[in-house]
Amino acid sequence: MKYLAQLLLLFLLTIGFLRAQPELHHALSYNIRYDGHSDLAPDWSQRKGPIVAQLQSARPSIIGFQEVLKNQLDDLSGALPSFRAVGVGRDDGKTAGEFAPIFFDTTRYLLLQSGTFWLSPTPEIPSKGWDAALNRICTYALLESKYDGKKLWVLNTHFDHIGEAARLHSAQLLIEKFAEFTQVVTAPMLLLGDFNAEPESPVYLLLKASFQDLSCSKRHRELCSDPTYNAFTTTATDDKIIDYFFGSPGIVSLQFKVLQTPFERSYPSDHFPLELTFISL
Repeated sequence: MKYLAQLLLLFLLTIGFLRAQPELHHALSYNIRYDGHSDLAPDWSQRKGPIVAQLQSARPSIIGFQEVLKNQLDDLSGALPSFRAVGVGRDDGKTAGEFAPIFFDTTRYLLLQSGTFWLSPTPEIPSKGWDAALNRICTYALLESKYDGKKLWVLNTHFDHIGEAARLHSAQLLIEKFAEFTQVVTAPMLLLGDFNAEPESPVYLLLKASFQDLSCSKRHRELCSDPTYNAFTTTATDDKIIDYFFGSPGIVSLQFKVLQTPFERSYPSDHFPLELTFISL
């Protein structure tokens, strides 16, 4: 009996030790380029296979996609059966236009709340903001870990490619929205997406003043990340850094990579997927 009690105690201590280890989260941000650009690269019917292969190889637990049309959303959902997607189309708040969906592994997380707001002066309704060329959105989700019960805000966005004022106002809106969210539920935040803003731009500097750049832990900005945009070419002419992971205090980056997997004459998208391994304190 004493021996069994010792074994039971050892088992409980082992379980407690394992539970005390911080949970590793694996996030991916990927602008997959919306369907219909066969002039630049093979169309979606050909590109989706390599993109799904990238996802399956990376094995993320959280994914933020950009430039996703409804048919692409359906294809990705079918290819990721253990994941659930949240988000709406930017044109009507339902299925029209591009999504910026958040996918999360349902074996790892519970969804506590989610929603979408527009990057405009009227964020509650489908709308175009300031000098933007198009409607732009941010999708958010509050996730709870099934491992340790910790909560995590995830925000996925795509800033306008034309309007400089729109990008600045969008960055400020994200900062204000996160402050609002934390008044309801205090938890760290992971912000990811295509910001259409290069390092040292006013938009980047505004976000960097409020959040950590999780893709940059070195002293010099130019050494922090490989290019994230490739323009569907294997030459470096158009390469630039415009996609990022940002985080609030409590998010600790352990590893960041830009996955530059080639495909035929170019790449599966005009953006590379970004991969982040982190812990949430």
